[in-house]
Amino acid sequence: MVITRGEKSLSSKQIHAILARRLWKNDKFNFLESFAMFMGKAQIVEIGLKNILTNKYGYDEERIERWSLGGVLKELRKCGLRQDFVGLMEELKEHRNYIAHELLANDALLRRLTGKSAQRFAWKSLSRSMYLVEYAIVVHDFLFGERRARARGSKSLK
Repeated sequence: MVITRGEKSLSSKQIHAILARRLWKNDKFNFLESFAMFMGKAQIVEIGLKNILTNKYGYDEERIERWSLGGVLKELRKCGLRQDFVGLMEELKEHRNYIAHELLANDALLRRLTGKSAQRFAWKSLSRSMYLVEYAIVVHDFLFGERRARARGSKSLK
């Protein structure tokens, strides 16, 4: 897979190398710290998507401030943003919703029923979600980060 933006491209090998560096930093976190890190990064992605609506499509920031991630993605799809990118963000939304609303409760229930070793199931879901949020950040920054940085003097989602 190759992601392109104009003349520039990002290969799957390059993406994998970037993700390996980014994910390696998370190895030192325990389960709850990893949960918090995921939720924080998912929130940053959501803010980045709202910035696309305001900066690229002229939406009023106050109007979209309270929109859910699903609402933001619906509008980005209507605006004609790259469907592969919107699809990736929708996958992240599903993971974010599961992590935010079900992961801790499911983990507590499984550990009560089967003991502490059951936490490996929660770690598996959380690890996959951490990979996905990092992937989303890398793709977002490649597609939108530099233009925004030049236009507004701000930084990418890194």
